Amino acid sequence: MEIVMSEIIGLQAKFFIASVASGIIMLIVYDILRILRRIIEHSKFMVALEDVLFWILSSVFIFMMMYIENDGIIRGFSIMGMLLGMIIYNLLLSKYIVNGISFLLNKIIEIIKKIIYFLLSPFRFVIGKILKFLNFIRKKVVGIIRFVLHKLNKLRKYTIKLLKKIAKTFKISITKR
Repeated sequence: MEIVMSEIIGLQAKFFIASVASGIIMLIVYDILRILRRIIEHSKFMVALEDVLFWILSSVFIFMMMYIENDGIIRGFSIMGMLLGMIIYNLLLSKYIVNGISFLLNKIIEIIKKIIYFLLSPFRFVIGKILKFLNFIRKKVVGIIRFVLHKLNKLRKYTIKLLKKIAKTFKISITKR
């Protein structure tokens, strides 16, 4: 059974379209990473790690696509097709999708935070009153402790003074004999 030339060209065209679609899919996945980075702060290490993982997974994806579509044969036009898909997606959609979805998700997160803040406001009010009361008690206890320490210090000074006076009197009485 001989394959006709037009069938081969059709298969290669299908492979090229699959390559372009693969390039678009890879950039969409990378845009998801970019969106996550705009929503959740990432350290430089995490960004580098995510990029390495992305390219490892992309390599597996490319290999699978080439294996399924072209029996694993790497063709130059398939690599060009992936690059073309990435470039087309990047120029036409990527910026708008990343900015739009990031903006939308940040607004949703902001609204959720406001709702949680509102729902927790009664608890914050009660906790605030409890903390005020505990602070009032603390100030009173500290005031009482300071007062007692002040009186004890006065008593100590008075006792020392009295003992010195007694000692002086005792010395005098011993010397007079």
